[in-house]
Amino acid sequence: MTTLRLVEDLAEELGKVLRHLTFPNELAGESTPINIYRFGVPAEEASKNGKNKFPYVLILPEKGTIAGTMSPWTVKVRLRIGIFDGDRENEGKGHVLNVINDVCERFLRDPVLAGKYYAAEKITWGVDKKDKYPYHYGSVCLSFETAVIRRENEFL
Repeated sequence: MTTLRLVEDLAEELGKVLRHLTFPNELAGESTPINIYRFGVPAEEASKNGKNKFPYVLILPEKGTIAGTMSPWTVKVRLRIGIFDGDRENEGKGHVLNVINDVCERFLRDPVLAGKYYAAEKITWGVDKKDKYPYHYGSVCLSFETAVIRRENEFL
């Protein structure tokens, strides 16, 4: 399994987990499903003053650990969440917390992803402390164990 494939499988799973949620869209003026981006916001979306990218979850593989040739790889992935909510009630962080909750519940309930990866029980998350109304941000950090390519040895 590669880290790239992990990101692709995670993007597919997040699409399923979060499909029931809709959020305000700054450009359309109506509710829209969340965008799932791998590695970064597509250049076309970013070039429109960044407004078209909201709402989003950005999947960023941060680092990996290889403990030895017989150990699984550990891959740390950060999910960055961005939500636009221009409502005067300023409840955007509540939307961010809903996304965080759904992601955490998914991997605490069933840590296996796509039958190939195993999520660690420890999950860290947070919301941006600075008020950037009408934009609201948060993140979730997950670690996955992945299968590895083993060293070939004719004597094993």
